[in-house]
Order: sequence, then structure tokens, then C-alpha cells
Amino acid sequence: MYRIAILGSENSHCMGFASVLAPKNGERRFPEIELVGVAGDEASNRAILEKTAVTRAETDPSAFLGEVDAVMVTARHGGRHLPFARPYMDRGCGIWLDKPITASVTDAREVVRLAREKGFPLCGGSSLAGAEGTLAMKKLAAEKPDAVTGGHVTAPVNLVNEYGNFWFYSQHLVQMVTEVFGQKIAEVSAYREENGVRASFRYPSFTVTGYFGTGYSITVYLGGYDVRTVRVDLGAEYYMPELMEVYGMLKDGKVRQTPEEVVYPVFVIDALIRSMEQNGAPVVPETV
Repeated sequence: MYRIAILGSENSHCMGFASVLAPKNGERRFPEIELVGVAGDEASNRAILEKTAVTRAETDPSAFLGEVDAVMVTARHGGRHLPFARPYMDRGCGIWLDKPITASVTDAREVVRLAREKGFPLCGGSSLAGAEGTLAMKKLAAEKPDAVTGGHVTAPVNLVNEYGNFWFYSQHLVQMVTEVFGQKIAEVSAYREENGVRASFRYPSFTVTGYFGTGYSITVYLGGYDVRTVRVDLGAEYYMPELMEVYGMLKDGKVRQTPEEVVYPVFVIDALIRSMEQNGAPVVPETV
């Protein structure tokens, strides 16, 4: 039996994960995983206890130290992810971090340093990485790498909030870009519009444009008149690929990305923010 806790009950993602791992009807889809409890504010904790079979909720995110094999950190503010996870990292627990992985490049570098030093498995990110449409376009680009001449990606945005503003929602689009087109972005640019953000991601041999401010979609240009587009539908079980990765991490100690790859979107988001602050000037993303 693998024991885990979820930290950040205010996020709807916590409710989604808890509903699968500890469903009210008792029909657990991951019988080898025991959800020991959740941590968050009292109101959010009560909602989890009422709507799932979770029986324990704490306000202290470190309350499960020594009791779990892994934690899923779903706190809405990415600035809380490293502080919440760090005590468990020090114990060598498996770590899953929600989007944004962190809300600063400093925290992202520290996550990588700790993962390398402590040896714990690390995974996480946007649910869009495992969406059917994203996977289909990733497969297309991988099968025709020499034909790709660019693309366009769209996703919603939340520019003003108490969870880090642009940081809060932007990893969805950024990770759709990096999943399909790769993590070798040479520079980015971005500027604010009335209802969203226009962006570009320049790769060594092509450019992908993006619009933060509408539904999820991915377009891949394959040269000539060949254009492929998909509207990405998360579906009711958008969280299942993430839970499958957590299960694999627990069972086999295997994750699909290196620590450096997991945190890569943080450096892209940081560069986008710096570009916006400079009225759309090109910015080279920092590295680990």
C-alpha cells in the first residue's frame, strides 16, 4: 500500500484527485494508494471531507511527515509549492507539483538541486500535458520533425488574482507548447492586450505563436498547405493522466521527465513576464 497526502485543498484539483483516490462510493480506481489526508484552510478542508471519503484534514501542510510515501502539492499559488513540499523532499518522499511548478526561477532551481541531492522522484505540471489533443499533436510533430515550420497555441488566462497573477494559469499554454514543440526555446516575447496576452516562442528553426485568453487549441504547421489543428478538450477525467504518473512514481519509481525538464516551463513563464514588462521585447529564458 502506498500512502500519500494532498497539500492545498483550496484548489479544485485537490477535490478531483481526492474524489478518485477516496471516492464517496468506495469504488477506488487505485486500490494500492491510500490517501491519508489533505491539508489546507478549514473551509476547503470541510468541503473535501463532505464530498469524498477522506477522513483527515489538517491546516499544517507538514502534518503528514513520516506518514506518507509521497505528496501531491495542489496549492493554487506556485510560491507555496516548494515550502509545502520541502519537508517531504528532505525525507525522500515522491513529489508531484501542480502548475505552476513554482512561481520563481529561484524556487525552480532549488527544486532541481534538492531532487538531485536527495534522490526523490519528481513529477507534475499542467493537466494539459496529458490531454488527448495534446498527445495527438505531440505524436504528429514527433513523426514529422523535419516538416514542422511553426504553430499556434491558445489557452485561457487569469491575469489578476491572488495566486501570482500571470503565473497562476499560464503554464497550461506554455506546457502545451513545450510538450508538442519541445524545450529548446531560444527566446520569447509577449505583450498585454485588453483581453489577453500575445506571445511568440522562437525555436532554432521556426516560431510558435500563442494567445493567452481563449479556449485550448493547438495548430501545427507542416510546410506548404499542410496545417493540422485540434481543439483540446480536457474532459471530465482530465486528472487521470496525472494520477497515473503518480501511481507509476510510487510503484516503479519512474517519472517521464528529469527534474530539469519538469521545471522548464517556469523559466519560460518568467521570460514571458519579463518581456511583457519590456513592452514585448525578446527575452531569452534563463536555465537551471
